[in-house]
Amino acid sequence: MKQSYENLGTLGHFLKIAFQYWHGDQKAKAYILGLGFIASLILNLIMALLINQWSKGFFDALQQHQFAAIIQSVKNLAILATGTGIAAIITVQFRMRLQVSWRIWLMSKLVERWVQSALSRDRLMSDFIDNPEARIAEDGRIAVELLVEMTGGIIYTLLISSSFIIVLWAMGGYAEIFGYPIHGYLVYAVLIYTSITSLGMFFLCVPLVKNVEEKAAAEGDFRYFLTETISDSRSDKLQQRSQASAPDVFFDQLLKRWIKVIRGQTKIISFATTNNLIAPIVPVVLCAPKYLSGDMSLGDVMQTAAAFLQVQTSLNWLADNAFSLANWSASAKRVAALDTTIRKFNDGLALTQSA
Repeated sequence: MKQSYENLGTLGHFLKIAFQYWHGDQKAKAYILGLGFIASLILNLIMALLINQWSKGFFDALQQHQFAAIIQSVKNLAILATGTGIAAIITVQFRMRLQVSWRIWLMSKLVERWVQSALSRDRLMSDFIDNPEARIAEDGRIAVELLVEMTGGIIYTLLISSSFIIVLWAMGGYAEIFGYPIHGYLVYAVLIYTSITSLGMFFLCVPLVKNVEEKAAAEGDFRYFLTETISDSRSDKLQQRSQASAPDVFFDQLLKRWIKVIRGQTKIISFATTNNLIAPIVPVVLCAPKYLSGDMSLGDVMQTAAAFLQVQTSLNWLADNAFSLANWSASAKRVAALDTTIRKFNDGLALTQSA
């Protein structure tokens, strides 16, 4: 019966539970923290655009051997660095406060439903679903924290990619390819390059998501085994355990599933490392002909290269965060399964009593 209830945990159900935070008694606090978080992301975007613009002036001064302009650029960089640091601090404050507030709200609701449920704690653990304490505390924390981080990442990705695509279009101008002028060729180049790298990451990430979910399930089974072992040792039932429940079984299961996760992460890290090496060179190579012909200054090249990397990095966000997505999916489903179990048991009990 436990497995049938476990399968009822879905991401949609978790989101339905979690987003009640934005409509309940905590909604004023939720919107203040949420809007503050979004505003801090916009502030980070502004600082990124200012630094991108700064790079043009610095490298142009360097190319023209303008010592005074170089010194002024260094002073400006110190101001921009301070602003970037302040923006980062504000972002962390709003993000973490939102995570803590949302997590406490979710845990309180789950604990309330669990305690008030007609289903007793021991029966819930043994007959229907494993380890509700860990689902509420650990899985609830992971699910909320990663949900906030991923939502912020998606918003920032949209902001930064759209802004720097405009920079690329304006700075890159056009290039002749096989005799045809291609306006905004750098935008097309970054989209093609990102599509190739994202496709490669996608094929590496799909099996990793499944492996992480299986690993999380194995971790939950092991925590449940430890809970029952402690309970049995206190009630003198430990000797009655079957060989199938020995710790070695759980250790072996955990090891096998962790090895699969490690292999998947190794492939992704290798691919990402290669991409990080090649990506900065691509825009420089694409701008080299225009620089050599005098159509672009050194500052133009460096500003364009920085914008290219910003767009490429932001568009690769989903692939770069595959492991976090897998962890969030696994934890969210475990929380949803717990809530679904309590609700369905209570509904079934109510029908039985009414009959």
